Amino acid sequence: MNQNSQTSQIRYQNVRLMQITTAFFEYSAIYKNSKREVRLRIQNSLNQNILQEETVKLLHMQDIEGIPEVIDYGNNSDQRYFLATQNLGPSLSQILQINEQMSQKSILLIGIQLIKLIQKVHDKNYILCNFSPCQFCIGEDKLIYLKDLSYLQSNHRQNKTLTLPIRDVNFLSPMLNLKKDPNYIDDLYSLAYLLIYLNNKTLPWQQFDQITNEKQFQELQNNKLLITFDKQFLDQESSILGEWIKYLKTLKQSQHPNYNYLKNILVSKIYDNGWKVYDQIEYRSDFTNNSSKSIISIKSRSRGTSITKTPKQKVIDVLSPIQEVDKEFELAQSAKRKKEEFSMFQQFQNLQESMDDQYQIDNNISFASLEQNECEIWKKMERLDKLSKPIKMMNNNQKK
Repeated sequence: MNQNSQTSQIRYQNVRLMQITTAFFEYSAIYKNSKREVRLRIQNSLNQNILQEETVKLLHMQDIEGIPEVIDYGNNSDQRYFLATQNLGPSLSQILQINEQMSQKSILLIGIQLIKLIQKVHDKNYILCNFSPCQFCIGEDKLIYLKDLSYLQSNHRQNKTLTLPIRDVNFLSPMLNLKKDPNYIDDLYSLAYLLIYLNNKTLPWQQFDQITNEKQFQELQNNKLLITFDKQFLDQESSILGEWIKYLKTLKQSQHPNYNYLKNILVSKIYDNGWKVYDQIEYRSDFTNNSSKSIISIKSRSRGTSITKTPKQKVIDVLSPIQEVDKEFELAQSAKRKKEEFSMFQQFQNLQESMDDQYQIDNNISFASLEQNECEIWKKMERLDKLSKPIKMMNNNQKK
């Protein structure tokens, strides 16, 4: 493929900036080639390779149902890496915010899908280690997808210990400590906690602040252990997950879990209630009313097959610049610079006002302290001059 022949091609349309993180800019966009709406992320810093690493994991797992389809990836004209994946629907966290109570049937169906997904991820020698409701989304096909793979750890990697600070600790396995590598069993504890959270909308040890030191982490883990293996707690959760936790407790940390046994616990509860495992997950989706027209229109199109096993080579071989995304990226960068410049200008204004106030005070002081106050004023003048230089340079550049 001749890259030069495609330099004028616009690959994405209707590009809308959704969020900015330290690692990437995230957009919603229409992939012009297929008219599909995609989740498009473009590298924020040239020194970070988070998106490249996630692309490798995604391509390695494209045969797994519940892994987002890779649509496009490469470098834009600014040599910043970008990754486009299939657009996903609401996260479990968003669904829980709108639905006051999820039905037991839906929670069991979610559990069955997730244990299948986690088993296949484990078969690829990856560990999720830590996940939460915001990391799982429901697609147009009503399947549950793992939204991001950037945090997945290879089971063959050395020194996989957790590092402080830890932002989301509520769903971490109670068996984890800062000196122990996570394993497959830890993921199943986390899944049990996730399903308990969906049922109760909270966890008994709910921690909203991030953990910043080892003492805080150990206190929380000890609290989890006491509650998780408490008979009263297990009896309360027995309708869904008490049996799960009792089984996990019997496993040695090096032992390979029996995924089918855990899945069948949920399946049996489905049939006990007269439901079917192929029923759809039920939830209210009021948030679609606030979606853009492009999102609503794309939902009316069929995805075709359940999942694309391998990305089309003509799409991912050699990529041309993505002009409209480049334009949006520059606008986002410009907005970021303006915010920084405004902050600098605000400091300049505040210092100037402070000096004006000081001048009024100086007019009322005695002659004996005048020399001392003049010295203070000269120091402030020097600070004012340093702050004003970048603003003067900015104004000169604008005039040019």
